[in-house]
Amino acid sequence: MANIESSILQRLVAYLLLQRVIKITFSEETSNTNFSADKNLSLNKIITLEPIEASKFSYIVGWIIYKLIKKDHITKAHPDYEIICAHLKVLSSEQVVYEKDIRSQITNIISGEDFLSFMYKMESLVLLLFDMHEKFGPNILQYISNSLLKNVPMLESFKNLLNISTNMLISGNKEKQELDNNIRNFLYERIISIYMKSRQKSWRRFHNLIPEKETASLRENLKSMYRDTQNLNRIENKNITIKKSNLPMDPKLVLIQLQIWAELKDAEEDFSKIFLVTELQWLIWALGDNAKNKRKKNLVPLILDHLKKGTSFSEEALAKEQMFI
Repeated sequence: MANIESSILQRLVAYLLLQRVIKITFSEETSNTNFSADKNLSLNKIITLEPIEASKFSYIVGWIIYKLIKKDHITKAHPDYEIICAHLKVLSSEQVVYEKDIRSQITNIISGEDFLSFMYKMESLVLLLFDMHEKFGPNILQYISNSLLKNVPMLESFKNLLNISTNMLISGNKEKQELDNNIRNFLYERIISIYMKSRQKSWRRFHNLIPEKETASLRENLKSMYRDTQNLNRIENKNITIKKSNLPMDPKLVLIQLQIWAELKDAEEDFSKIFLVTELQWLIWALGDNAKNKRKKNLVPLILDHLKKGTSFSEEALAKEQMFI
């Protein structure tokens, strides 16, 4: 009897020890220790992107929100999915575009300034973390992902972002929908996961360490959206038609489109045809020019000159929900 009890006790001890070894071996906290950065790492400055890169980045940020709201099965399976969507929707706007070539509607999500600013901070931190690429080699993405998940300043920024969305929901006379810490952490992790996959191609300059995985649909959308903006010096003028109806609602995107059109061969003639004098005067005001001229032949060259120089719209103009008001 004693031998049997001793044998059972030994097996129990062995089982508990084995369980402990497995837990230690495969524990995420332990296995990722070597890939963890200083959790208090903060930014000295936020990156500034060139207009075309900034437009591309804005598109990707919109894609992340679109993915979370409409396509991400993990997010859709969350019990508080509707609450998550409510917060994401007040931090963005939806635009439905009809594509005549394929006779279908495409839904674009345009992120609001608050969400976009948060993602600029994330991108800035990623580029800072890439300084460690020589040390981590092919494991650099794992290092960056772990660092983002634990970075205290980024977590605080995300908390502030969701506080903004909560206040917007309240001010919109909608039912107060708080996100508890578990939901916040879940959403933060999903944003990082989708963002890391969506930006991989942009990071390939780091010694080609970045694999291209699960980004095909996004890359194809980007190719379609930016086929005319890859190189402004190579634009095929005869294949591009300037139409006022093609301008998006968001003034930031309008500015980018106008800058592209300004490089076309017959831009001055086309601008004179499609824009009213009042609309040209609005553009001059938005570009921060105090010219009081009321004649098209004087306004159009001034506007084109600003667009070619890369002059930005004023903060007041960018804050408007649409053009010419």
